[in-house]
Amino acid sequence: MRSATWRICGAVIICGLLTAACSSTSSTSSPPVGGTTSSSDEAAPSSSSFSSTGSPVDSGTIDGKWNGTYQPSGGGSGTFSVTFKQTGSSLNGTLSINVSCLDGAKVTGKVNGDTIQFGSVQGQCSVDYNGKINGDQMSGSYDIGGGTGGNWKASKT
Repeated sequence: MRSATWRICGAVIICGLLTAACSSTSSTSSPPVGGTTSSSDEAAPSSSSFSSTGSPVDSGTIDGKWNGTYQPSGGGSGTFSVTFKQTGSSLNGTLSINVSCLDGAKVTGKVNGDTIQFGSVQGQCSVDYNGKINGDQMSGSYDIGGGTGGNWKASKT
């Protein structure tokens, strides 16, 4: 069942890339889709989160829209945005990306100090992001499963 899921997701990605290549002169590469995210992996909300320096991470730091870029390990790049709402250490939100199977997908995740983990699952597509927060900047790596992924960074708008 899982290999059939990956084949379907791969077909959706290839179709999306072909569509993008035919309708755009800018270079595109495989978007960050795949992997799995489970809301059961989320930590229970706490009254506050703390950075590695012991300073509280204010929910206002995470809440809001973040614009980002991703770079697959095989080359190329793409853009995305994510809007977060933080409650304690839990994150919820929405992903905006030029990938039809993930555009508008719900985001769930958690923040623990200066570490952030979030992901999206919609239909057969999913992506997991892991990274570090530094003020109004965050960056890290993403995984779409099967050893495929790359790096990402985002800035709060």
